[in-house]
Amino acid sequence: MASSYTRIVIIAMQLTSTLAEASRILRWRSPFHSFHFWVVLLLLASCLAGNLPVRASAQGMIHLDAEHKLVTLADGQGQLVVRLNYNNCCVLDQVIVCGREVAAESGVASGVRVDGEWFTTRTGMATPSAAVNNDTLTVTGIVFGKPGKESVRESWQFTAQTDRIVWRITRQYSTEATLEAAAFPEWNFGSMSTWTGGMLDGGGVVWNKYLGTVNATYGAHGGTVTFWNRQQHDCLRIIPEIPKDQCGSVRFSHQTNNIFSFDYVVSSQELQPKHDLRRFLSNRQDLWAPFQVKAGKVKVEFALQALDYDKVYNRGTFQGLDGGSIRELLNTVGRYGVIDKQLVGGNGWRSGYICLHEQWFAQIGLALDDPDYIANLSAALDYERCHAIGPDGRVKARWTYNAGDAMPGTYDALGFYEAQWGYLMDSQPDYVINVAEQFDLTGDRPWLAAQKTACEQALNFLTRREVQHSGLVAMITDSCKEQKGSDWIDIIWASYQNALVNAELYHALELWSGAEDTLGDPAQAAAYRAFAARLKASFNRPISEGGFWDPDNQWYVYWRDKDGSIHGNNLVTPVNFAAIAYGLCDDMARQKAILNCIEAEMQREKLFIWPLSFFTYQRNEGAASNFPFPSYENGDLFLSWAEMGIRAYAAHDPALALKYVKKTLARYEEDGLSFQRYLRKSQRGAGDDILAGNCMPIVGLYRDIYGIQPQPNRLYLDPHLTGELKGTKIRYNLRGRPYLIDLSTEDYAVTAGTCTLRDSHPFGVSATETGMQYFPGKDTDWAMSISRPPARPLTVQIVRWPDNPDAPRQWTETAPQANGTTPHVVTHLRPNAIYQLKVNGQTVASLQADKSGCIKFKHRRGYAVPQKFELGLPDSSD
Repeated sequence: MASSYTRIVIIAMQLTSTLAEASRILRWRSPFHSFHFWVVLLLLASCLAGNLPVRASAQGMIHLDAEHKLVTLADGQGQLVVRLNYNNCCVLDQVIVCGREVAAESGVASGVRVDGEWFTTRTGMATPSAAVNNDTLTVTGIVFGKPGKESVRESWQFTAQTDRIVWRITRQYSTEATLEAAAFPEWNFGSMSTWTGGMLDGGGVVWNKYLGTVNATYGAHGGTVTFWNRQQHDCLRIIPEIPKDQCGSVRFSHQTNNIFSFDYVVSSQELQPKHDLRRFLSNRQDLWAPFQVKAGKVKVEFALQALDYDKVYNRGTFQGLDGGSIRELLNTVGRYGVIDKQLVGGNGWRSGYICLHEQWFAQIGLALDDPDYIANLSAALDYERCHAIGPDGRVKARWTYNAGDAMPGTYDALGFYEAQWGYLMDSQPDYVINVAEQFDLTGDRPWLAAQKTACEQALNFLTRREVQHSGLVAMITDSCKEQKGSDWIDIIWASYQNALVNAELYHALELWSGAEDTLGDPAQAAAYRAFAARLKASFNRPISEGGFWDPDNQWYVYWRDKDGSIHGNNLVTPVNFAAIAYGLCDDMARQKAILNCIEAEMQREKLFIWPLSFFTYQRNEGAASNFPFPSYENGDLFLSWAEMGIRAYAAHDPALALKYVKKTLARYEEDGLSFQRYLRKSQRGAGDDILAGNCMPIVGLYRDIYGIQPQPNRLYLDPHLTGELKGTKIRYNLRGRPYLIDLSTEDYAVTAGTCTLRDSHPFGVSATETGMQYFPGKDTDWAMSISRPPARPLTVQIVRWPDNPDAPRQWTETAPQANGTTPHVVTHLRPNAIYQLKVNGQTVASLQADKSGCIKFKHRRGYAVPQKFELGLPDSSD
């Protein structure tokens, strides 16, 4: 006999199903989101059950209505309710997520498509058998498919658990067959607005607004999908578990009746695109090529969870900015550049381009802070290492669905090619930049080691093109008269000595020399640093002396043709921002001149983000489509370069950097940033090739204003804040460790577990199992490690931590719970020297450093008032 609570919940679930159906038929606004609705419903159910008291239960619920062939299931939290209809069909005809009905009338069902016809479990089949045993429902005798030998048999098993419903499907193919498509299963949601979109386990997203036309379809190879609705604040997460010998694929479509459908396919071979390499079709649904299935059984299990979106995707507390807009922009625009497994870029799956000559893919990962994206980017860079880099080190510039954009003869079977506009040489340094900055996110040294040869080849391809030992390298073309591009700004004919490519090469050399140190190759690191030093010196020379600095205009020019003529002398923002952001221009007067000039022009035109150039190119310097000015790459607004602008301004004037972040967020709320670019005159969105790089201003917010800069062995923090951002608290995860970053204009704090470390200067931390390691400034080695007993709070405030080992280190500690002691390890001291430990001005111990300059000591806990610690040589503080 069911318990009292079980009977109440069963009746409540039956009432819910009835009301949901009535709401759908009569088009009522769903009441299920209301807490008061559920209270009243449970009270009514209690009365109908015999006025029985409501008692809590941690188990899920299942109710079998054998007469009507209906089974209602709910998780133990009441967040997810589904109803199975098995009356001459087998379909989940109701799915209620956090009190909201999300399923279409056609619900969730299995199916196969054979010879142009769909066969599903929705209609026209014999009634299966259903049986309930405790918390498990088993449905057998599910038969569908083409009559005769090609029928498909399934059994479904559901287990209602505390926080999820687990659905196991066992499918048996009666014979070998060719399937044109499959639903294993297919979810039909009420409308295209049921969900904002779905986040994929490759770090990407299906954003429903990008499936705007009937039959528009996007698909990828993957598994877990988390659907979310921004307005309703809820999520439905579907987590598949499939056998190791099977592959999973997903497909999302805009059906003719405005239903949003999601098909999952399990196959023995990875599905292949039917039309070129396309993962998106604007007006048809046959995305995947037909595939073979063998006679026999295939099993898959899905964990279904209803989640609180605000809780699960909580990025922290944002002061001065709309945290909801930040989260949405990253979850939509920021993820959109992921096309599929091993295909990660900065354009997106509608147009299907990946520009390997873009350096910001790992930077997007920094802001997204999503382990799925980070893992997929590592796989993508490995894929490019194996397939996009030639024996001579040349990195093919692009990947896309077909050869339409390709230089003749360069498009390969995997989709990599050289662009028709010319050899875009920034693919060389940008590949290396992405690898180095990806290592910052992962700390995966074996992965980095596997990239060593490829990155050296990519760099050496350029360094072999050095011009007269200047450090500056030459492009393939010698003159703009050849009308070929050489970098991201591909229809501007930058040639020979290209300042943008050389700036990116400098940055790549600086980053990769650090990677060579990590990999134990100091000789190679030194060689790259020497090359970078030559490049920097030459770059900064006046144009009259072979450099790029124009002393008359007080900015850097774009390129020099082989005949010595100067071109692109029109304040090209990527060139000038790169010079500052990458450290080539460390002359403060030059920085100020450039940034002040740019801001004056921005204010004059009242632009919301920086254009590619402020003034016009000469007619012979670019394709005719760029004229008259401003047009396209001759003066329009591209957000992809905005992180570089934020980085340049953050140290110069954080308020200016923040201003453009605010303008970006406002524009996102207005139009979703769903464009390639914005027109200079009207500032309206334009261009069919929507760019995921439009998220880069928010990347700049995280990296350059909040100062969150992961490193391979630590979380480095270097904020540039304005007063209105004071009190911002960012939740950040790095390599599986959750951190809370507390930002202020006076100091910054990082908390991991119950351990908090504060400093008023840039610093790094690394959480350990029992505490935290402290890295002063940009030091790559930790200087102090502090541990605390499990679950005991500890707060450390750094007061003074000099580089000189003879100068005293000073800090305060608060450890209010008295149990146990706090172990300390301090490093980088004078080897074998005697140090005094003082607490609140009193010497409590005399400690000798070991031969490596390390001291270990413990101090008893139990002080709610901060205690002042000092470790120094005798009389060093006097």
